[in-house]
Amino acid sequence: MDRLVLEGITLSIPTGALALVAGPSGCGKSTLLRCVNGLVPHFSGGTLAGSIEVNGLNPAELGPQAMSRHAGCVFQDPESQFVMDQVEDEIAFALENAGLPRQIMVERVNEALAALGLLHLRSRRLDSLSGGERQRVAIASAIASSLQYCYWTSQLPSSTLRQPKIYWSSWSS
Repeated sequence: MDRLVLEGITLSIPTGALALVAGPSGCGKSTLLRCVNGLVPHFSGGTLAGSIEVNGLNPAELGPQAMSRHAGCVFQDPESQFVMDQVEDEIAFALENAGLPRQIMVERVNEALAALGLLHLRSRRLDSLSGGERQRVAIASAIASSLQYCYWTSQLPSSTLRQPKIYWSSWSS
């Protein structure tokens, strides 16, 4: 049974903006971000109609591996994205896979930990952290990768919104 998941979305987020996709469970937040990261249709299946462009790149054509060099995503359940057991190792994981020199990895991990107030948690096991701390670790992983874009979703009570809503404000690092 085919069903339309997203329809009529036109989105332009200014450079240097901090964006949040918010809405109730099941409204399409994660699907939207999976489209932006190139996960749709490569891992989710289905049919993609229309076009997606992220800073001149087509995520559907490039796929998630190529898009991971440009954009990161933190979903509502950051635990589902973790691959390591310890905070510092999780933040360094993508950097290590990219083959960065150790000194640069150490610098980026330290900067990301400091930016999100996580320095005191660097040696902690992820399963010992609160939900908010885990979310900050997932964001720190994206920041450490020096991505051009970082997206994350947030669930709001179902009475608040019926469709995904985009919020943004100025942000500079």
